[in-house]
Amino acid sequence: MLNSLATSSSRARWSGLVVAAALAGPPRAAAANEPPPIPEAAQRAYDRGLAERDAGQFPAAAREFAAAYSQIPETERELRAAILFDLVDAHRGAFTAGGERRGNEHPAAHLCAADRALADFIETEQERKRGRKSPDMVKATGLREEVRKDFVVAKSRESDLDCAALELPRVPDKAEPPPPPPSDAPKPVQAAPKKLLIAGGVTTGVGVALLGLMIGGLVRGQRTEDEAAALVQAMPELAADDPRFAAFDRRGRGDNAMAIVGGVFGSLALGAGVALLVVGVRAHKAAGRPAAPEPTVAVWPVASPAGGGAAVRWRF
Repeated sequence: MLNSLATSSSRARWSGLVVAAALAGPPRAAAANEPPPIPEAAQRAYDRGLAERDAGQFPAAAREFAAAYSQIPETERELRAAILFDLVDAHRGAFTAGGERRGNEHPAAHLCAADRALADFIETEQERKRGRKSPDMVKATGLREEVRKDFVVAKSRESDLDCAALELPRVPDKAEPPPPPPSDAPKPVQAAPKKLLIAGGVTTGVGVALLGLMIGGLVRGQRTEDEAAALVQAMPELAADDPRFAAFDRRGRGDNAMAIVGGVFGSLALGAGVALLVVGVRAHKAAGRPAAPEPTVAVWPVASPAGGGAAVRWRF
């Protein structure tokens, strides 16, 4: 459905922008002394929210998503929308999971919190768009209707439910794990320099290929969103369950998966590959072999209307 398309493509852009900021952030900061567009605290909170959600801890996930959402600048509208929809999903998951009522604490308060967040977002979008509806606003409006229906059903079972009086159930803070005891085991023997260089080169190549996959997903996702938005603008009378919207949704999910997999694993592989190359060159020097220059790796994105990729220059 169109309602889920905005989240898919927006979250793909979130992943891509975060990876791009991680790869290109230090040189840009050194050159222009500009702050990164995404606060590190927001990134950490969002990552914790994803981990809590994957573990089925929806109340904790909602708390982390809310912390990330509050720290994203209002100018980053697409990122705010993506995190908002994850926040609403976490609140609804926490309500569905249920729990005991303790005083004013009640699982239905998650529905109230989701409704307030969606209402604020819709109001801001209405002021900014001046009557026009963006795909994210259409998504938020539909989600708010679903959240309110859920609350009506809950109120039919417990007539005294009132959002003005309900409080979110408290989420206990997790204790920090104790540091591991020092190990007396002997240090492992370092790998041969040649093997490190080979492993670093292969891993770097895999990282570049995965980053190309990420950029391709971002380009395809943007194209899919543009086509969906154009269809909504041209034919606003179409129903949400129109087959064309379902096709856009399937494409958007595929683009999202491509961008996330490529961005996350590509950045990890590229970082590990460069680290192996550096360690290999230093081990080469330590072994008394002819000195080799420090490896230099340069990566830049390549995008076109037909797709995207990444180019790499590697010297060591």
